[in-house]
Amino acid sequence: MELWWHSLNLPLQIFYGTGLVAAVALGIEGLLTLIGFNHHDMPDAGVDHPDQMGMLSVRTITGFFFGFGWAGVIAIKSGLGLAASILIACVVGAAFLFGLYLLMRTLFSLHATGTLDYKNAIGQIATVYVTVPPARGGGGQVEVLIQGRLQTISGMTSHPKALAPQTKVKVTGLIGQGTLEVEPL
Repeated sequence: MELWWHSLNLPLQIFYGTGLVAAVALGIEGLLTLIGFNHHDMPDAGVDHPDQMGMLSVRTITGFFFGFGWAGVIAIKSGLGLAASILIACVVGAAFLFGLYLLMRTLFSLHATGTLDYKNAIGQIATVYVTVPPARGGGGQVEVLIQGRLQTISGMTSHPKALAPQTKVKVTGLIGQGTLEVEPL
C-alpha cells in the first residue's frame, strides 16, 4: 500500500486522500446512524436539526469532499489536466452537497410525532357511538376522523335532547383536553 501511495503524483494523492477520508467519515456516520447513535444525539449539535438544517452541515460537507475526491481521481486517471480535473471535482462535489441537502430535507419532512391534536376535530362530521346525554348531562362517545385516523372520543352536547347512536353530529368545540363538544346536524 505504501508503495502504491508513493507512486502517485501529488494531485492524485490529494484527490485519493480526500475521497478516502470522506468515504471513511460517511461510513462511520452511516454505521452510527444504523445502530441508533449519530451526532443528533449529542448536546449542542443542532446543525442538522430538521428545523434548522442548512445547506452546509456535517453530512453535506462530507458529501462534497467525497464527490470532489473521487471525481478528481477519475478525471486525472482519464487523462484530463489538473485545472479541468479540479473544475470537474468541484462541480461533482457541489452536486453531491446539493443532492445530500435535498435528500436530508426530504427525509426530515417525513418526520411526524404521531400525537393526535383533538383541536383538529373541530368542524368535522362525527357519528355518535354511545348516546350523548342532553344539556351536558354526562359524556357519551363519538367516532370522528382526526388526522387520517378514526377515533372514538368522549362527547358532550348542549342540545336539549339526547343524541342517539348513529346520529350524525358536527364537532363544534373542545371541552378540556379530551372531550369534544358536538351538535346534531
